[in-house]
Amino acid sequence: MKEILAPCGSYESLKAALNTGADAVYVGMKRFSARQNAENFSDEELKTAVEECRKRGVRLYVTLNTLVYDSELEELAECIRTAAECDVDGLIMQDLGAAALAEAICPELPRHASTQMTLNSVCGVKAAEKLGYSRVVIGRELSKDEIEEISENTRAELEMFVHGALCVSVSGQCYMSSLFGGRSGNRGLCAQPCRLDFSVDGRHNIMSLKDGSIVEHLPELPCASFKIEGRMKRPEYVACAVDACRKSLDGEEYDAERLADIFSRGGLTEGYFDGTMSDMQGIRGKDDVENSANALKGIKELYKSEYPRHKLDMNVKIERGKNIFVSFSFKLGRTAWASMAWSDTVPEEAKGAPLTAEAVCERMSKLGGTQFYAGEITAEVDDGLYVSAAALNELRREICAAAEKSILDSFTEYKLSERDFRVMLPRKTEPRSGEIRYRAEVHTAKQLRQALALDFDLIYAPMGLLDENTPDKRRIAVIPPLILSDCEEETAERLAELRDMGFNKGLAHTLGHAELLKKCGFNILGGYRMNILNSLAAKACSDYGFWDITLSFEGTAAALAEINSSRPVGIVAYGRLPLMLARRCPIMDGKPCGRKSPFGDGESCGRCIKDRQGNDLPVLCGGNCVELLNPDTLIMSDKRDTLRQFDFAVLKFTVEDDIKPIYEMYRNNGKPEGRLTRGLYYRGAE
Repeated sequence: MKEILAPCGSYESLKAALNTGADAVYVGMKRFSARQNAENFSDEELKTAVEECRKRGVRLYVTLNTLVYDSELEELAECIRTAAECDVDGLIMQDLGAAALAEAICPELPRHASTQMTLNSVCGVKAAEKLGYSRVVIGRELSKDEIEEISENTRAELEMFVHGALCVSVSGQCYMSSLFGGRSGNRGLCAQPCRLDFSVDGRHNIMSLKDGSIVEHLPELPCASFKIEGRMKRPEYVACAVDACRKSLDGEEYDAERLADIFSRGGLTEGYFDGTMSDMQGIRGKDDVENSANALKGIKELYKSEYPRHKLDMNVKIERGKNIFVSFSFKLGRTAWASMAWSDTVPEEAKGAPLTAEAVCERMSKLGGTQFYAGEITAEVDDGLYVSAAALNELRREICAAAEKSILDSFTEYKLSERDFRVMLPRKTEPRSGEIRYRAEVHTAKQLRQALALDFDLIYAPMGLLDENTPDKRRIAVIPPLILSDCEEETAERLAELRDMGFNKGLAHTLGHAELLKKCGFNILGGYRMNILNSLAAKACSDYGFWDITLSFEGTAAALAEINSSRPVGIVAYGRLPLMLARRCPIMDGKPCGRKSPFGDGESCGRCIKDRQGNDLPVLCGGNCVELLNPDTLIMSDKRDTLRQFDFAVLKFTVEDDIKPIYEMYRNNGKPEGRLTRGLYYRGAE
């Protein structure tokens, strides 16, 4: 059965979702939620919310979908235990370590792979399946054809966003908020700097997108769950969006104008879904604010009453000298429930007009204000009897209460492990203090030739730069396209060719990369886009088959150095750090840029966009995607003591023409000059 999944950032939003027909809701706890600035739910509120959902047959999922540090694992474990004890229906998670912790604490509790895990390909979803995720939240940046391709070739339930705000970045691959302001989107505190005025060629606000909406397409979509974005939105928004989705899925007309007016940024778009990536740019203007104010009027009426969910059949028997007897039945999903009830009431002899079966059916059919609606209501009444309307009303309420209790009693409690999660942590390793090993990540053919002439331990290079004539193949790790959704089969074929040429290492920036590289016989090296910030996540990578892992640059150097791993770990030590990875080029405004191969051939348009301060942000072509780069270069050449805490350091080359002086600067502990950044290694991100 397909599910409408509503966002609930507050208890009032929960009421709005339930009373407009949501099949499921997702909520955050006070910690570890990707919407930390929402009101969210305390432990007691969560317990009450689960009970309210349970008696209606509505599912409730908890979002524990932020990255966590080792120092936070104990608190996270308590949150997982609390969620399990409250009997929630699943946990939505991004962090591989957090997911492993949840599995250890409560194996029965379903885990859903967050969209922040960048699972936008068949291989990505298959990797999540192997890790035990029962559901995968696929990226908002996918087209209808790509969604159908994933659905046809995987087994896990798919959840997709169908209405709400769009990220210009690929899910899980945005670092703009953390690098610009120290507020990490991966940690639940995105400040949405992409909504600010970035410009190119006289066009402004080029990074800000309209909200996406594909509500009219729900009946044709091959997903198990249709997700509405908006835990930061008001209850009226939730009610309006759920009502529209409910009607669309049920084949009814919905108020599309009200849905657009309740909140938009210059209208709504299907730009990702239809594959055109056009008509997507938008900002929230004066007209949008006025439309919202008008649309809000009367919406509370939409969710003031209980939504009727379950058809209730009843047969009432009223016999002389006996308590009133009722048999009743209803369905919850695919499960049919049947039960019986006796009333304390015994019918009296009628002194006036006797009670009729028709009158009993009419009285028992009045189920307004409950989650039930009248199905087949029948009655058998002996002649000449009387029962008061009040007694029948009370009987009807008792039947509804009994049906609710049947629903609540149908759920079983989870069994929690008593094992201390600390036994899962890798053993403490000796401090690293040896010679620093440097690796290069290159973007152009010229950079690759220069790197091969230098003493780099390893070189990461895009697939498009490599062929049978490339020397020193065992020193190279191939980089697959950063986005696999539109080129997975083509990439697999090219990887097989490269494997036959003698290349045997590949860099995985996502689980999809890892699965595809493993399938094609490559040794897997973990990239910084895997967003690894704790020891359990590093262990999960090791268990999956990674040879090593480059840790996330969103962590402080001190916190990253505390990560224990049985495999080598490193950090990015040089380069223009990526602010985000996008499918839609902001320079081309959604139009194709003429790139043919998704494999990366080292060519680029050399263009930049400008921020409000006039800084140039380079746009790096990746074939089927673009990287937006930080205006300042990360330089750690004079921080040898910091770098020695790790097994290797990656020098990421993007726009550089000559990489040898940079390599020499790091080898000689050179002091940098001019404008630079230390990234987040010392200031950190919330």
